[in-house]
Amino acid sequence: MPAHRLKRHATRLLLGACALLAACALPAGAPEAPLPAKTSASLPDHPRLIATPADWNALAGRRAADPDLDRLITLLLERARGDLKREPLERKLEGRRLLSVSREFIRRTLLWSFAWRLTHEHVFLERARREMLTVAAFPDWNPSHYLDVAEMTAGLALGYDWLYHDLPAQERAILRRALVDKGIAQARHGHKTFGMTNNWGQVCIAGMVLGALAVEEDEPELARDLLAAAHKNAFIALDAYQPDGIYPEGPSYWTYGSSYETLLIAALRSSLGTDWGLLEAPGLKRSAEFFAQAISPSGRQFNFADSGEGQELAPPLFYLARELQQPALIDAKRQMIRNKQGLSERYAPLIALWWPKPENARPVALSFAGQGPQPLAIWRSAWSDPNALYFAIKGGGAHHNHAHMDAGSFILELDGIRWAKDLGMQDYYSLESRGIDLWNMQQASPRWQVFRIGSDAHNTLTLDGSLHNARGMATLQLQGSHEALLDLSPVFLPGQVSQATRRARIEGQRVTLSDTFSGATPGLQIRWAMSTEAAIRLDGQEAILSQAGKTLHIRFSGQPVTLAVRDIAQPPSAVDAANPNVRQLIATAPAASDGSWQLSARFSRD
Repeated sequence: MPAHRLKRHATRLLLGACALLAACALPAGAPEAPLPAKTSASLPDHPRLIATPADWNALAGRRAADPDLDRLITLLLERARGDLKREPLERKLEGRRLLSVSREFIRRTLLWSFAWRLTHEHVFLERARREMLTVAAFPDWNPSHYLDVAEMTAGLALGYDWLYHDLPAQERAILRRALVDKGIAQARHGHKTFGMTNNWGQVCIAGMVLGALAVEEDEPELARDLLAAAHKNAFIALDAYQPDGIYPEGPSYWTYGSSYETLLIAALRSSLGTDWGLLEAPGLKRSAEFFAQAISPSGRQFNFADSGEGQELAPPLFYLARELQQPALIDAKRQMIRNKQGLSERYAPLIALWWPKPENARPVALSFAGQGPQPLAIWRSAWSDPNALYFAIKGGGAHHNHAHMDAGSFILELDGIRWAKDLGMQDYYSLESRGIDLWNMQQASPRWQVFRIGSDAHNTLTLDGSLHNARGMATLQLQGSHEALLDLSPVFLPGQVSQATRRARIEGQRVTLSDTFSGATPGLQIRWAMSTEAAIRLDGQEAILSQAGKTLHIRFSGQPVTLAVRDIAQPPSAVDAANPNVRQLIATAPAASDGSWQLSARFSRD
């Protein structure tokens, strides 16, 4: 055998062996990943990332069997055609990020590649080619913010793989060189992001693995080294899902991190015949239920932490619903598709490929609760009724990536109205561009002075106008099937109070919140707050909220309180975003002479 063939054969055998070496170096507590069923010597031909030729061939039949899948594909093809007139992307940074360019590149390239494979109209192939060659010619993909590199690599790897046999050899070489030099070579033996415990670890490992699998036949040694490093670190960020699937960065970041987790799993399965055991990581599958439960009857999210209220199409939900055989988990997404919403999702074509089958469907419970860094409980009175009661409450606290000072915060919906709302995140660039040290999580950090992030804006309790304890974490325990008890004591500053609890109880279509303090400094002002878009009328110890012809009554009992309405539509400071048509219902009262304080708030239609 010639020397160059011997070298290549040896390299391919080593790729299979590298998984064993990586398994020996898995972090403590991580499940042992099985050896790949295939080595690179038997990698399937292109396309091999995410969707094989069999998957593409089966899509037409599956589309004919499900009107919503057919509608999605029709809308995607319409979007692909409408986007043809767009000018090629340019390398323009927003602050320190190229991320918006990377994401738009993924959206365009996947959409046009998907359209080409379904229609074989050359206009889609030519447009995808042009976009890929454009980003390949960028001087770099902004490695100082490695998410940008990882996402660009993932997008180019998928386009390169899906269009491999339709591209001239010379252009394949250009794209392959860009994948190597601007992407995966920087992580040949791993990258500092691989060890991160948040979404960065998921995104960067997945992006690099997709790139390595796409070019393996031409770069076998590079692929071997990178896959070994990825395998070694792949379970680290999955700790976030333990034990019950509640993603601590909130539902919006669940979509982000889990998108890349399912990309990684799907690409490994389609290329190597194994997922390294990632899908069985504790909490990962159940996180699909967390995410589905976090979407309310009105179609909005329980947007704790750095999340937005509007829901996304969320490709990983489709992948996990298929694996769990729970197609009911995507019911809210079916409605989005019928309403032509969410089509800007950059990985939307994967939804068509991951669409769950209706066979052996299992129902979804009306409530959800779980532990983890941000424990929470959610109840709804029905899945199919847009006027159903929906109540969600969380413990946890600010000592976690992307977290807010929102321990004890809740949202409430009834009759299709979100009566109690969370303001959600503020755009990072709007703060970073004003010099805010946004990622400093210390108590004195300016992060907590941002109105939407600090405790003042959330539907919780505050003491004497002070912030929550940035390191304090509240616990949450179910008390039967319709009640949760939160211990908020740790989220207050040392010495303020010895014990503070919040109890939430669901009673049919009514909710009661009961707050109890002991050991507070006598006279300490304790503040109860709730943000709402409803008009508020005060009547003694009652607040009557009205919106869209509907009414909600909130009756306070226990500690006599002073009720007030605070307009928070205009930002409190120049760095804060506006909150159009939002106001706070506030109830305040001092702690008694014995340091006690007790207040109940009952929410009902009448």
